[in-house]
Amino acid sequence: MSSIIPAQYEPWPALSYEDFKPTQYLLHRIAQALGKLKLATPFDPHWSNVALWLTSQGLTTGPIPYGMGTYSIDLDLIHHQVHCTSSWGDSASFSVRSMSVAQFIGIFLGALSDMGIVISINLMPQEVPNPIAFDKDIETREYNPGLANAWLRIMISSYRVMQRYHSHYYGISPPIGLMWGTLDLRDARYQGIHITGTGANAGYLRRNAMDDAQVEVGWWSGSEQYPRPAYFSFLYPEVKGLEKARIKPRKARWDNTLREFILDYDDVRTAKNPEEELLTFFESTYQSETDIAGWDKSLLVPGQPV
Repeated sequence: MSSIIPAQYEPWPALSYEDFKPTQYLLHRIAQALGKLKLATPFDPHWSNVALWLTSQGLTTGPIPYGMGTYSIDLDLIHHQVHCTSSWGDSASFSVRSMSVAQFIGIFLGALSDMGIVISINLMPQEVPNPIAFDKDIETREYNPGLANAWLRIMISSYRVMQRYHSHYYGISPPIGLMWGTLDLRDARYQGIHITGTGANAGYLRRNAMDDAQVEVGWWSGSEQYPRPAYFSFLYPEVKGLEKARIKPRKARWDNTLREFILDYDDVRTAKNPEEELLTFFESTYQSETDIAGWDKSLLVPGQPV
């Protein structure tokens, strides 16, 4: 079999936030609809149970309990379909195309109902500006299959690097997943020290997400606040002097608005060795952040280059 990857499957494709934004809008709501179903799974600390998992062709919920069995939903970003399957043998599929969120949610819940899965979810999207309930979001949203597939390929390439980074840690580190609230692929490392300072005013989501000292790294495709795809790394709780930490590679930097370290995706994809460039960012920021915070060095697998 040839090892040459066809041009349309370039592992580090270009992705403009402005071009991707309409498709991202629809994908974000689709991811949220799938993710909300996972709230039926037993709660894991830091919301680890609700993440969507990456597959070779898209995203999956993994098995979700229902009755005496399970069902799962797969979003295929190569053939641009949603596949619903169950442990009792029923299945349903439908295409993803330019459509309104209301159209999608109607088709989606209808497909589940046809399989005997009758569920209700909160139809309000979470962690997005100016949220519109799924069933009230009637404007047609553009879906560009090529850009959706580019988004997948970037996640797959990023995941390959995150797997290497993930393997270098002895401590608590949930599986790598897509957090559908903020639509970022992330890997988190926890120090094992409970944080009580988030307080009741932090809100239910944040109180359960930010209740342990952590370093999180990941990738997201951009937002109005930061309108280009980028990798990030942050320490929580933030410590004084963090912004002055020396990190690698050269183009990585501290963003004072986001309060995290940033490495633009374009600087990775155009690097001579994108995988090594990205791994250097993850390892370097973790080392610098935890040096300043005074984390236990025994949590890190020894002998890993930074």
